[in-house]
Amino acid sequence: MWKYRCKSHLIAMVVAFVVGLGLSAVVFSSGVDVNSDMISSALSSVPGVDAQTLKQVLSYLQNNMWILYVGDALLISGIINIIYIGQYLSARFNISPWIVMCLIFFLPEYMIYIGTLLVIPAFIVCIYGMLSLRSSISKERREFNFSSDDELVRMYKIHHNLDESYKELAKTCRKNVKKLTGIYALGIVALFVILGVVNNIMLLAILLMFYLFAFNIVLRYRAVSLLPITKLLYEDCNPEACASAIIYYCTNSKGHTRLTQHTLLAQCLIYLNDPELAQDVLISYPRKDAASSLQYWSLMSYIDYMLKDEDGLSRCKEEAQNVRMHYGRAGVMIQSEEMAAIENKIHLMDGEFNTCKKYYLQGLQRANFAFQQVDSCYYIALISFVEEDYKLARMYFEKVVELGNRMYFVEKAKNYLEKIDKINPETTIDEVEYS
Repeated sequence: MWKYRCKSHLIAMVVAFVVGLGLSAVVFSSGVDVNSDMISSALSSVPGVDAQTLKQVLSYLQNNMWILYVGDALLISGIINIIYIGQYLSARFNISPWIVMCLIFFLPEYMIYIGTLLVIPAFIVCIYGMLSLRSSISKERREFNFSSDDELVRMYKIHHNLDESYKELAKTCRKNVKKLTGIYALGIVALFVILGVVNNIMLLAILLMFYLFAFNIVLRYRAVSLLPITKLLYEDCNPEACASAIIYYCTNSKGHTRLTQHTLLAQCLIYLNDPELAQDVLISYPRKDAASSLQYWSLMSYIDYMLKDEDGLSRCKEEAQNVRMHYGRAGVMIQSEEMAAIENKIHLMDGEFNTCKKYYLQGLQRANFAFQQVDSCYYIALISFVEEDYKLARMYFEKVVELGNRMYFVEKAKNYLEKIDKINPETTIDEVEYS
């Protein structure tokens, strides 16, 4: 998991370092003297520094201002570094994020010093993690005979239709996301300025809390900007349209694609009955935290079921059980629901139809979106057909046809309805009530 964090960690430290250089240059060029009381008192507190040595050090710094610039830049970079290290430790060792935040707020000097000392080691580790991750992803891609996201798009076009009518929708969503990303970046720069200017710890803590709140709002609006694309699958049950919009959203003006919405695209491909390509899409999915890892293994379990891979399903269950969620009761509920979904696929593979039928009936009652209703209805109908309960099967297959739109379940349901008409033509929907 940590390797997926390396890129953002490295970029954040580099940006912090550059901003620190800029702030330091502005501060010292605006009239702050190296011989000021603040710098003199800081150096004089170092053990073994007498008046003569202090004078020599100040004179040296006066002639080599770049040392101060680099020092300030490392301090700013160290702040970002300790935040990322704290996030990783909280995820890795099941530590509450609030404990990490309290340590940063109440012991800021020690935390900043630790973060600064670990900047260079973290830089090296991040580069190693990025290179190692890239190598492993490239190896997996070679095993599945594709080399890039552009190749994935080419493979998609072979099997499915890329609908250009959703190109403008994708462009609009991309523009909105870019605007909010720009606002987020400006907020980060402003935060660095505050860290360099404000000396009052209490005021700094209040401002940091305000910025965390504001950043959460911006990130929520950023997620909402993608709802028009998500709605195509979740509400309209049109995986082909949703996949087309995702591809156009991730394609730049030069025609090159860099996928970002891996899980949504994988879902679309699952409901287009293309588990192999869905598996390829998930190869480069960044599992940065517990939630993304759990989502990955849940989707992989669906893919493995479609591919009839029993060993793959067992691995999905094992890996999902090892994921540690840190969201209290909500996290426990999410993990239990995902585990139930994975175990249900295993039950389906093993032919435990009564257990699976109960699961899908409960899922139908809890379903918040149309595509979830279609999914549950299809498997209830399929199990009923296998059990020769043709009346119930007909009812749920007709529900799939009614709601399913472009999901591949619709064609399957129509075929089964034809079979039911041949086997037991007297069954009608009026004779059956919802369970």
